[in-house]
Amino acid sequence: MSNLVLILGESGSGKSTSIKGLDPKETIVFNILGKRLPFKSSNSLYNTENKNLIGKDKFEDTVEKKAHENIIDRIHVVSEKMPNIKNIVIDDATYIMRREFFSHVNEKGYDKYNNLADHFRKVIDACAIQRDDLNIFMLMHMETVESDGSIITYKSSSVGKLLDKLYKPEENTAITLVAMPKFDDKGAASYGFYTHRCIVNGIEIPAKTPAEMFSEDFIPNDLALVVKAMNEYYN
Repeated sequence: MSNLVLILGESGSGKSTSIKGLDPKETIVFNILGKRLPFKSSNSLYNTENKNLIGKDKFEDTVEKKAHENIIDRIHVVSEKMPNIKNIVIDDATYIMRREFFSHVNEKGYDKYNNLADHFRKVIDACAIQRDDLNIFMLMHMETVESDGSIITYKSSSVGKLLDKLYKPEENTAITLVAMPKFDDKGAASYGFYTHRCIVNGIEIPAKTPAEMFSEDFIPNDLALVVKAMNEYYN
C-alpha cells in the first residue's frame, strides 16, 4: 500500500513549489496542465530528457484510452518497473476532472457527471494500491464551504456534486495537508502546510495526519519534510 497524500490549496498557495525539496532522481511529476514548475532551475531538474516530467500531452484522450486510464497506466508502470522512483506528484489533479468535463461540456444529462466521479475515483484507488515505498502526492485546488453567507471550512474542488456526496477525496486518504500562507504584522507571507484540523480566523482547516506524525500544526511547504516524517512514522 503506497503513501497517498492529498494536498489542498488555492492557486499561489505554495502547492507546486513544495516539489523543489524532493530528489529529482527519485521523483516523477505528472504535469496535468503542462505549466512550468514554480521554482528556480525547475527546467533543468524536471524535463522529458531526465524522464521525470510527463506533460499534459500524455494524458489526453486517445482512440484507445481515456485520459484517466493513461494516468492509471503510468502509475502502475512507475510502481512495477521503476524501483528507483520513490515519489509521484500529480500536479494539478483537479484538472483530471476539469479537462474531462470541458471535453464533454456540450453533452446533456447527468451521465457525464457520473463518469467524471467514477474516473476520478479510479485514479485515487489506483494511487492507493501501489508498492509500499512509493509516495504519491495529489495536489488539488480547494474551494470554500459556506453557511448562512459565511465561510466555515474548505474542501477539494470538484466538478458536480457526486464526488462531494459519495466519494470525497479527503475521506479516502490518510493524510490531507492544507497549503495556506501565514502573514505577519507587516504582511509578509510564510508558506506552509497545515497538518492538523484547526480553526484559523474562524474557519475550520480540514487537514489531517495520523496521530503523532507531526508535532507542529504548521510546517514549511516542503514535500521532502513530509516524506521524512512518513518514513520515520511508518518504518
